[in-house]
Amino acid sequence: MRLLQQRLLRGANLYSPTPCIVAVIESPLAEAGHQLAYTARFLQQACGEAVAFMHAELADKNEDVEPARWRVVVEYTVEHLGQAALAAAAELIAATERGETPDVPAAVASLRALAASMQLPPAALAVLREAATLGIPVQRISEHGGLLRLGWGQRQWRYLAHADDDNRLLTNTLLRERQLMRSLLIEAQLDVPAEDFHAPQRQAGERLRVQVLNGEAQHADPAVRRVARRAAVTLGLTNAQIDLLPGRRAPKVDAVLAAPPSSHEQRALLRALHTDPAKGRIPVIGVTGTNGKTTTTLMIAHAVQLAGFRTGCASTQGITIDGDLYGEGDCTGYWSHRAVLASPQTEFAVLETARGGLLKRGLAYDRCSVGVMLNVSDDHLGMDGVDTVEQLARVKSLVVTTADTAVLNADDAHCVAARARLAPGSRAVYFSMKPDNAVVLAHLAQGGDAVWLENEVIMLSQRQVRQRVMPATHIPATSGGLARYNIANSLAATAALAASGFTVMQISAGLLSFESNAATNPLRSNVFELGAMTIVLDYAHNSAAYAALATLARGLAQGQGQSKATGQAPGRVLAVVTSPGDRRDADLARTGATCAAHFDELFVYESASRGRAHGEAAQIIADGARASGGAAIHTYDQASAAVQEAYLTCRPGDVLVFACGTEVATLIDAIRTIDAPAAARLAQQAAPAT
Repeated sequence: MRLLQQRLLRGANLYSPTPCIVAVIESPLAEAGHQLAYTARFLQQACGEAVAFMHAELADKNEDVEPARWRVVVEYTVEHLGQAALAAAAELIAATERGETPDVPAAVASLRALAASMQLPPAALAVLREAATLGIPVQRISEHGGLLRLGWGQRQWRYLAHADDDNRLLTNTLLRERQLMRSLLIEAQLDVPAEDFHAPQRQAGERLRVQVLNGEAQHADPAVRRVARRAAVTLGLTNAQIDLLPGRRAPKVDAVLAAPPSSHEQRALLRALHTDPAKGRIPVIGVTGTNGKTTTTLMIAHAVQLAGFRTGCASTQGITIDGDLYGEGDCTGYWSHRAVLASPQTEFAVLETARGGLLKRGLAYDRCSVGVMLNVSDDHLGMDGVDTVEQLARVKSLVVTTADTAVLNADDAHCVAARARLAPGSRAVYFSMKPDNAVVLAHLAQGGDAVWLENEVIMLSQRQVRQRVMPATHIPATSGGLARYNIANSLAATAALAASGFTVMQISAGLLSFESNAATNPLRSNVFELGAMTIVLDYAHNSAAYAALATLARGLAQGQGQSKATGQAPGRVLAVVTSPGDRRDADLARTGATCAAHFDELFVYESASRGRAHGEAAQIIADGARASGGAAIHTYDQASAAVQEAYLTCRPGDVLVFACGTEVATLIDAIRTIDAPAAARLAQQAAPAT
């Protein structure tokens, strides 16, 4: 038996609402997957762990493949013990394969010793169980220590059995317990030195000491200020000295020195847990779907921040808390969400939740206040055991099945079907681009809430009271109504905000002031004006996204043509397109066919080959486009050549679409080589507003 892959699903996941280990194994034994799942569960139970769920399935649907590959899923309660039990179970079965007698008693004895070393002290275990009984979210910060977090964000308490009397965040205790402090700093997405945190060895002049006074770091470098302030906030400090070391991405936190006032808050812990009506929870909105997640997440977060809440937001644009950038890049998974929920600053969390994060780590929260499911279409199929759109919908529905209120797209059959999976007591709010949508009308007739578009105006019905929110064309992100998908995203945002208790005035103010451009929301329908032509930059990479983007581009092209002179024909729409190579052949070909149907000329380029021969993905897209007929098609090895050729092909009045999965600079750099003044104008339009 060979263990090929292993992941810890730390929260609710595709298989179970409880944490699980998922592994891919290879074995010649019949039913090896079922044997491994059962044995791993048995070994944990032998250590006193209350685990029940297990599952095994063939990972390769081709039954003729030898040796067979299995996907095995087993519940765990302690990560290190669960991993060790899986490894021990695999070794016991491997011994059987070799014709040896497996030593089960020895394996159990070893695992029991490990379990004993990981066990919480009795007092901490009692607090954990009490909080869980009350419905308060509980997180064990590290299995190598007994530090617990009870609740989220600004409502959280921390608990450590042997800690002296302290404040609710255990600030004084953590300043002494350096290893636990280190765990919290890492959780907050801060870099720390890799060497011994207890006895660090430093070179003279290597350390930088930064003062934080009244929550503000006294230093000229913004990056240094951000790191120092975050370290202080994480530990509940407004005044501190933060020692930093040089780091590759950002400064590393080497030490935190402070003398906070004494506090007796910990004495009130149990009473506070029992009397807190919020159960330690802050409002959390989770957003999922195939397309539109980032824009909708940022829309909602902007409106929440504008309404006066210290907002924690995680999206593909990074992590921000109260306007401060905590992390960059794709932050749509478990650890990013946990960082937002763990920050004592966070009053309200808005979390973009992607398929990859759900499949690789599970949800970071047991439930959310509002879950938004925007749409489901064929993307990322054939990966991680998800082969059909129906399976993909089930993955994405995890966000709404854990929600108190589920916001569902009534125009998408997969989203409508997700209502059947909602938890008992949860309610649904539908949104639709159509005033006569049958699902919405039936829901309203039953007294439900909904948001819909009627005569280009966003309408809201809440508790059977209908209100006019605002004209969709007034929302900047909709490009005067041409970006129909951003009208749909605005409807979803309206529904989520209304379900969270925001007024129509607050919702309108948020949508009206939300800016979606190359600086605030890069690669999401960024429109650049270059005199007589327009460039649209977008992250589109699947059929549904390209079809939606074409609607915007075609509308802009019609406007370009009409603006030149009365009676002049609309401009053409040329598109530079791609899709990652880890998509299935059929999906790539479908993307090509969709693009050929919607654009006048295609410039197909190879982006991320992801296991394919370089150029293969672009060729499959181009072949799919040619098979459907229509557009003229060209293929390229890289983005820059495709962009340059398309740009030179454009005529006055044309619109050029560039589907880019990297950054705005990719467009600017490509144009600079052939038209430096145009590149300068692009860079100016992409720059943040001052």
